[in-house]
Amino acid sequence: MDLIKFNDFNNMFNFEFILLLRIGASILFAFLLGLEREITGKFAGLRTHILVSAGACVFTLLSIYAFKMQVTEGFAGVNDPARIAAQIITGIGFIGAGTVMRHGNNIYGITTAATLWMCAAIGMACGTGMFGMAATATIFSLIVLILVRKFERNFLSSKSYESKMMEIKLTSPIVHLEAMNQLVDKNFDKIQKIERKIINDAKGSYIVIKMRILANCPLSEVNDTFKDKDFIEKLEIQEIDE
Repeated sequence: MDLIKFNDFNNMFNFEFILLLRIGASILFAFLLGLEREITGKFAGLRTHILVSAGACVFTLLSIYAFKMQVTEGFAGVNDPARIAAQIITGIGFIGAGTVMRHGNNIYGITTAATLWMCAAIGMACGTGMFGMAATATIFSLIVLILVRKFERNFLSSKSYESKMMEIKLTSPIVHLEAMNQLVDKNFDKIQKIERKIINDAKGSYIVIKMRILANCPLSEVNDTFKDKDFIEKLEIQEIDE
């Protein structure tokens, strides 16, 4: 009797360890994808990707193990894990839609939405114990996000986008005037018009730089030039139809 109880406990411990291992793997793989999105300054970063992948893994585990047998009105049958899997895919569509934004003729966030979709698939793969597939999907996703982006910028940017006029307005405390000028001189060589103005208010003195540039890259790439500059207090970018 004691031996039976020990075996039951041992089996339960092994089962719980397997569940934790699968959830942990889903978190690890999602961390790698979320880290790339976090580094590039996207709206959905580490926490979102980890929660999506871990949630998909947990739902998959529930669909496999939580409903072993269904008995309804005298009829018995096994569960159908594919039903919950289908609902996971649908639910991720709503989350992904929340990361997509439109600014004028430009649309942002589609890649992040696709990454969340892939993250859910990786979580589901971990939930079924297919760690090899999950690892492979993670590696190939990182290759697409990092290496293919570099290829696009180095070889396709100048060919894929027509030149367009953009208006950029930067606001920063006056103490950063030199840093602002260096930023403009270093990154923009096709300036059509530029204005510099000093304004004073209750909070202090600010330098406002307003310029028009001719660019042959997407608005998001121009925005990336300023994303890590803490001294920029306000940024406005818009395309100008001429």
